[in-house]
Amino acid sequence: MRTTKKRILLIIALVVVAAAFQSVVLAQAASPHVVVNAFRLNVRSGPGVGHDIITVLAGGTVLPVTMLSYDRDWYEVVTEAGAGWVHRKYAVDRGDWSGVPWAGTPKNLGSGTAIPAGAPHLVVNTSYLNVRSGPGVGYDILTVLPGGTNLLVTAIDRDGRWYQVETSAGTGWLNSSYTAIRGNFTNIPRTGGPTTSMPATSSQPPVPAGTPHLVVNTAFLNVRSGPGIGHNIITTVRGGTELAVLSIAADGKWYEVNTVQGAGWVNSNYTVGRGDFSGVRRHVQVNPLSGDTPRAVIGTGRLNIRTGPGIGHSVIIDLPWRTTLAVKGVSADRKWFLVEGSFGSGWLRNRYVVFRGDYSQVPVVG
Repeated sequence: MRTTKKRILLIIALVVVAAAFQSVVLAQAASPHVVVNAFRLNVRSGPGVGHDIITVLAGGTVLPVTMLSYDRDWYEVVTEAGAGWVHRKYAVDRGDWSGVPWAGTPKNLGSGTAIPAGAPHLVVNTSYLNVRSGPGVGYDILTVLPGGTNLLVTAIDRDGRWYQVETSAGTGWLNSSYTAIRGNFTNIPRTGGPTTSMPATSSQPPVPAGTPHLVVNTAFLNVRSGPGIGHNIITTVRGGTELAVLSIAADGKWYEVNTVQGAGWVNSNYTVGRGDFSGVRRHVQVNPLSGDTPRAVIGTGRLNIRTGPGIGHSVIIDLPWRTTLAVKGVSADRKWFLVEGSFGSGWLRNRYVVFRGDYSQVPVVG
């Protein structure tokens, strides 16, 4: 009898412990945390790449989140090395974030202006959005707008991504990628025409009936001498231009087309295809990046390729994990590689890549 009672008490105790353990697990799952989504991730002393690196964590590491930067791009996390900051691009959100505090708000916070009924406008669709003095990130910030701000649109830049808007700080420009579009923008003027020669649509070679071709689906589109943004611009064509296709690059993104200036290459992301492309010649992908050839394999979630060896230089493109690039040189301080890819040439920070090949073939440049 006593043995039976002991067994019952033991079972009850185990049930209580299991329930408590389950509650702890559920509480942990509900707590705000991130999972590192890169091969290696830097944890910094502040919310920005200009801050010192505290530690480097492996992919899959789980980190409790204690604070967000005002723009929500950086998360303050708890690590074995102490509190630090990681970029959201390289982390996967988990748990309930509703109670996570923000690290202050911008000092030059602004607002929109009155919008006439039916007027085309934008609604800020991110926590905070910079409004600049010109259509690009290189221009000064006039003001910062909170999410939900409604903005009257007065012009659109030629690339269709930057919109001129009216704010409490005056007229400025913002990137429409972070907004929701409301209304009809057909009559909004386009500004900033291309600096290269721009033949009218009618002056382009006519496309023979049944020929596979592209229709330009942006305000203006650059035609380049090769399949990549690193190649020279031959000409610029207007939206709606029809271009006969001659061949397709190995990556499937760049198409060789016929223009009044001769054959050139366009990025198909800004076009609409028409016709049957099954018979169009494809360029065979040749991979010379093997053996002793100096090359870099990106070892982080995404990596910026810049115009020069330093974070102060402009970003040409950002490339994903495992991308392999030919290494053409190294900076004098041995911290930056000059690399080459479909984008042309650019520089990357070599601490974020794995080097392959014969390093003795890499010259010091710059």
